[in-house]
Amino acid sequence: MSSNASSAAVAVAAAVASCRLEKQQRRRLAAFDFDHTIVSQNTDTVVRDLLPTEVTSARAHELVENDCWTEYMAEVFRLLHEQQVSEARIRDTIRGIPEVPGFVRLIKHLAKRMHFDLIIISDSNSVFIEEWLRAHSLSDCFKAVFTNPAEFDADGRLRVRAHHQQTDCKLSASNLCKGRVLEHFVIEQDLRRSIRYDHVFYVGDGNNDICPVLRQRACDFACARQGFAMEKHLLRNRSKLKLRAQLLIWKSGFDLMDQMLALPQLQTHQLVGGDFETPESQAEMARRASAAAGQTGKSPN
Repeated sequence: MSSNASSAAVAVAAAVASCRLEKQQRRRLAAFDFDHTIVSQNTDTVVRDLLPTEVTSARAHELVENDCWTEYMAEVFRLLHEQQVSEARIRDTIRGIPEVPGFVRLIKHLAKRMHFDLIIISDSNSVFIEEWLRAHSLSDCFKAVFTNPAEFDADGRLRVRAHHQQTDCKLSASNLCKGRVLEHFVIEQDLRRSIRYDHVFYVGDGNNDICPVLRQRACDFACARQGFAMEKHLLRNRSKLKLRAQLLIWKSGFDLMDQMLALPQLQTHQLVGGDFETPESQAEMARRASAAAGQTGKSPN
């Protein structure tokens, strides 16, 4: 290769790198519910079942009848502590909940192979979710977990608080509007980190997963578990709800991964650092790089 050709090649490479640096980061996001989506059971009720069947309280009945689920679980945790159910036993119980088949593999593939950004939005609590993720070596796969904050106090009693308080969204519980959380995360990533998501996948199963998918764009994907409330509600009311996102119905993590990998929108070339490019963007960058290299190779007048 001649020195001129070599210099031109170096100039093209430098120009391509420069073009990429100028771009806003373009990425993909997958947001997951937790109970009955990643794990196969409801973490709250699994732990509640550690109570002897005869143990309850008038306050617990009142709270569950009034749809005050987070306050109800706080009362359950008080009763568990009263019954001397230990922190270790609660953590062991959470670790033993099986995954929905294929979800550990799906999460690792999206995070480590396809360089998705992943988040969890769940009405469980931070102790349960963090314990399960750590037990399955998934903690480093998620950028953020949005849930009800919880911790064991010095006496070993589990304390839980609401993620937030809201009355605006009638599709959501007062302690957590998943749609608001998802919207705020996407906006914050754009404004603070110059990360824009070309596609957002929301994966869930229940009625409280309806709100976030109704806020999605036409380029996004609502992923509903087959046979569960989210799928039934969306199919029954799709035109009335004016769902813009494309609907994927999944049976397992394996099934969902197969559907995602088959999407033409995901047939792209991965870049270093997690950004990605389509054939069209490759052609545009090549054109700009060639133009820049041409300017570099010109002799001064």
